[in-house]
Amino acid sequence: MAIAALLAGGLLASRLALVEGLDHAVLDTAFRFNRHFHPKAVPADPVVVGIDEAFLDAIEEPLTLTHFHIARFLDAMVRSHPQAVGLDLALPEKRFQTLVRAGPPGPDFHSVLLAALLRASREIPVVAAKVWDVERGRYRDIHVDYAAGLSINREQGQTHASAIFCSDRDGRIRRYPGRDCQPDGGDSTLAGELSAAAGSGGPWAGLINYQLAAPFTYVPLQQVLALEERGDTVALQRLFQGRVVLLGTVLDDTDLLHLPVPLAAWRPHSTRTPGVLAHAQMLRTMLNHAFIQPAPGWAMLLVTALFSLFWLGRSVVVKAILFSVSAAALLWICSRLLLAGIWLPPAAALLAGLAACTARTALEGWRNYGDKRRLTRTFGGYVSPSVMREIIAGGPAAVGESRKLHVCVMFTDIRGFTTLSEHLPAEAVVALLNRYFARMTQVVHRHEGTVDKFIGDGLMAFFGAPNLLDAPAKNAFAAAQDMLLALDEVNAEFAAEGRPPLAIGVGLHSGEAVIGHIGSAERHSYTAIGDTVNTASRLEGLCKELGYPVLCSQAVADAVGAPAGLVPLGPQALKGRSPMAVFGWRKV
Repeated sequence: MAIAALLAGGLLASRLALVEGLDHAVLDTAFRFNRHFHPKAVPADPVVVGIDEAFLDAIEEPLTLTHFHIARFLDAMVRSHPQAVGLDLALPEKRFQTLVRAGPPGPDFHSVLLAALLRASREIPVVAAKVWDVERGRYRDIHVDYAAGLSINREQGQTHASAIFCSDRDGRIRRYPGRDCQPDGGDSTLAGELSAAAGSGGPWAGLINYQLAAPFTYVPLQQVLALEERGDTVALQRLFQGRVVLLGTVLDDTDLLHLPVPLAAWRPHSTRTPGVLAHAQMLRTMLNHAFIQPAPGWAMLLVTALFSLFWLGRSVVVKAILFSVSAAALLWICSRLLLAGIWLPPAAALLAGLAACTARTALEGWRNYGDKRRLTRTFGGYVSPSVMREIIAGGPAAVGESRKLHVCVMFTDIRGFTTLSEHLPAEAVVALLNRYFARMTQVVHRHEGTVDKFIGDGLMAFFGAPNLLDAPAKNAFAAAQDMLLALDEVNAEFAAEGRPPLAIGVGLHSGEAVIGHIGSAERHSYTAIGDTVNTASRLEGLCKELGYPVLCSQAVADAVGAPAGLVPLGPQALKGRSPMAVFGWRKV
C-alpha cells in the first residue's frame, strides 16, 4: 500500500510546476553536458546572415526601411543558389511608393523590394516570417504585392509562415511550436516551411535538439552586400550554395529569446539569444530529423516504481547511499538517452524515491521515539536516568559491556530501622521507605550519580559511570552532604505526623571498580563490583561506632580537599582488610 501510494504520488507530482522545473533543469544541464563532451556534427546545417549593429551604423535608413538592402541581399541569393531563403523579418504592410532614396531620381522603396522578391522567388524558395499582432488578435498582413511575389512559381508550401515559439513555464524555448501553441491553430512555421523547401518534410513534434552542432556564427549582411556589389559569385556560392539561409537581426537588445543553452558564438555565456538562431537550431533539428521524443509512459512508470522501493528497508545510512548512487545513475541514463533522441524525465521518480526514503525514515523515527518512551516509562523506575539514557543511546550500559572505571562508591543505611519497623505494619514500612528513598534518589541523581540498588533500608550508588565525571569523589561527597539536608526535611515531615526521626550513615570510598551487567541473560543488573565497593560498605558500617553520619577514605578526602567539618579519625580497622585512614564529617 505504501509503495503504491508513493508511486501514485510520483506520477501526480510529474504534473506539478516544481517537478516540471526540476525536469527542465536536468534537461538543460544534459543539453549543455552532451554539447560539451559529446559534440554531434550534422551533415545539413543552415547558415545565418545577421543584421548587426555595424550594419545599422553604416546605413542611413531605419531598420524598417531597409528595402534596398534586402533587395540586394535577395539578388545575392539568386547568384548563390541556396536551397531556400528565410526572412526572419516582418515585410511591410504598406507600399511606400512615395519614398525614394536621396540622390538622383530612381525607383521607390516598394518597387525595388518587390522586383527583388519576384526575381528571387522565380529561382529559389523564399519564406518570410509571419508576426502575430497581439493588439489586433491576428497575424500582421504583408502587402498583397509582396505576398504575390513570394508565391510566384510555388505550387506547394507556405511562403509566409509563423515565427512564433512556444515557451515553457520558465520562459525557455524547448519544444516544437505545433498547433497547440500557434494562436490560429495552424501548423505552418518558418523553420518547417524552409525544411520542406529543402526536401525535409514533417510532420514535426518533440523537443528541439540543442545538442546538435556547435554554436552559430553569422555572416554579416554588409559582407554579403559587398560581395554582391563586386559581383563575386564564387565567394557567394562558397558561403551559401546548397544550404538553407536565414536572414535576421543579431542585435544585443532586439528579439532575444531565452534558450536552454548559449547558441551565439559571440555570446558564449548567455542563453539570451537572437530569435533567428532559435529558428536556425530548430531548422538544424528538422534537416537532420533529430527531434527528441519523450520516453514511453511505461518507462516512466517503471522507473518511478523502482524508486518507490526505497520504502523498503530500515537502515537510513544504507538507503541514503543507495538513493544517491541510484539518482546519479538515473541522471546518467537520462543524459545517454538524450543523445539517442529520447527524453526520460527523472523528477517524478526521484521525488518518489526521496519521498519513500523520507517517509520510511520518519516512520522509523516515530517508532523509535515511541519505543524509547515506552522503555523509559516501563524501566525508568528500575535504573538511574544516566543508565536509562545510555541504554536508549545504545552505549555500553545497553550492550552489556563491562569496563574498569575510576568511581566513587556510596553506601547509606538508616540507623535502628529494624527496631523501628517492628512496631509498624508492613504497608507503613514500605510507604516510609519509599518516601525516604525518593528524596535520597533525587539527591544522587542531582549530583550525576547512579543508584545501583536498594538493600532493605540501605542504598548503594556510584559516581563516575556510566556518565564519566571529572572528579567522582567530589560529586559523591556533595551528594552525602545534601542527603543530610534532605533528611532534615524528611524528619520535619515525620515530626508533623508524630513519627520518630530517622538517622543515617554514609560511607564513601573512591577507586577503580568493574562496571557492567552482572547476572544471567534473563535477569541482570547494571552494577559495580570490586574492592572499592566492599571498602565503601565497611566504612558505612563504622558510622554508628565512630559517631559521624558521613565517613570517607583517604582517597575521597584527598579529592575533596579540606571542607569545613571534615575530621581525620586516624587508622580504623575494617572487617576483612587492614586498618586504613578514615575521615568523618558532620554538619557544622
